[in-house]
Amino acid sequence: MPGWTALRDAGRVELAAACDVRRERADNLAKAHGIGLVFSDYKKMLREARLDLVDIATPNALHAPAALSALAAGCHVYCEKPLAPTPADVRRLIAARDRAGRKLMTGQHMRFEGKHAALKRFAEAGVLGDIYYARASWLRQRLAPAWGGFLKKAIAGGGPLIDIGVHILDLVLWMMGFPKPVAVSGVAPTKLANLKQVANNPKWGDWKRDGKEFDVEDFAVGLVRFEDGAVLVLETSWLLNMVEKELMKAMVCGTLGGMDITEGKIMTQEHGLVRISQVEGFAEPKAHAAAITAFVEAVEKDGPVPVPAEETLCVMTILDGIYRSQAKGGAEVKLASGMPAGLRHGAVPARRDSG
Repeated sequence: MPGWTALRDAGRVELAAACDVRRERADNLAKAHGIGLVFSDYKKMLREARLDLVDIATPNALHAPAALSALAAGCHVYCEKPLAPTPADVRRLIAARDRAGRKLMTGQHMRFEGKHAALKRFAEAGVLGDIYYARASWLRQRLAPAWGGFLKKAIAGGGPLIDIGVHILDLVLWMMGFPKPVAVSGVAPTKLANLKQVANNPKWGDWKRDGKEFDVEDFAVGLVRFEDGAVLVLETSWLLNMVEKELMKAMVCGTLGGMDITEGKIMTQEHGLVRISQVEGFAEPKAHAAAITAFVEAVEKDGPVPVPAEETLCVMTILDGIYRSQAKGGAEVKLASGMPAGLRHGAVPARRDSG
């Protein structure tokens, strides 16, 4: 909400309606932020509220149905990650976007952190040369989100791979310029969640005490091969038996240099010596609010969105490939199409609004 209220206070948007199946939640949100209309059925809201844009923050399994309805109603759609749990659903959303002539964007807010945006400029300038290896890691010791529907596949679509893995993978692929993935192998088991001795961090809830089903993976590792010969390793977990409470690591390595995205450092070799540079002096916006603002600017100017759905399709195709590989005992899975060829660094031109 801070992103939307800032835009409202700047006179750029009107906060017109709030919707939640739990009506009291929508009522509380509306009262807190001066929103005039409240609904418990999003389809009714789309019929009656005459909206221009919606922000979808439902459980993952409901992203695609809600977004399809919103696009059909003529709304621009900003949706929290993942845009949809499966590549097939993402393709349906892309087709619906094109039919409606509206904007569609996933809230991959890590791209909008000041440090990451600064490093992206170095990557685009060719400082790294040809990138041939990348690593994307987000590991947690005992931090499984035991509230809501995070642990149930029918609601979430997956575990840490689709919850936090999607963030770190998108960030690294964006830094690489989104090369086309051609094959994936990996594992995504539930190794620890259902063992008697495994206890979650008390602040994150207790699925065993609450009698909740935990039927998603708690650990995943994948190896991705790209059309240009590059490879990427993705690893993620909610419950890993490791010393650190949480470990996030994103890096890319090329023929001229390497980049530690997490630490904001760049390695190059100059005059026969290794040089480590630290990026400093960058803007530090609140990333989630910055992502929302960037989407609204794309709508205002009828320009391309900064997170094209085609890039989201690439991300979800890789994650789906890891799940498919797990089902095949870790065997490599060929990817028929990860994303359109040639979409590197740029954004997909958005269709001009018809209205």
